[in-house]
Amino acid sequence: MASLKQAARRIIEEVYGAGRVEVLDELCHPSYVSHDPLTGGADLAGVKAYVRLLHACFPNLEVRILAVYAEGDTVIIRWHMEGNLARRLLGVEPRGQHVTLEGITLSEFEDGRLVEDTSEWDTFGYLRQLGVVRPLAEASEEGERSGASLA
Repeated sequence: MASLKQAARRIIEEVYGAGRVEVLDELCHPSYVSHDPLTGGADLAGVKAYVRLLHACFPNLEVRILAVYAEGDTVIIRWHMEGNLARRLLGVEPRGQHVTLEGITLSEFEDGRLVEDTSEWDTFGYLRQLGVVRPLAEASEEGERSGASLA
């Protein structure tokens, strides 16, 4: 179990934190699939592309592991990421927006290799920090001024 916890930590720290996508080849089963609110279901190539994009957009990305839990072939990691937007992302021009988010990743292993993981994090908060969406209170106030209704 300790080796599974270490493997899950390496994915967060080395892959997402340092951008070392080649670590995925070492730790993941060839049929690996990742589920994420932003990317949906992604295979190994899709996750590598996402990590490269993440590091291109947030070159000062910092990643911290907050907690690790393991039971059998399942590892759950609670993590924190933050950085400043330095490249256009989701139609948003970089203005140095500082983005902070926390989430959890549930990783399923078979024979010591990662076969599937599911991440849950505050995607709406992420989009709000980038300026893609506005908090409901702001939209509600604007609607009241224009006579529109959110209902």
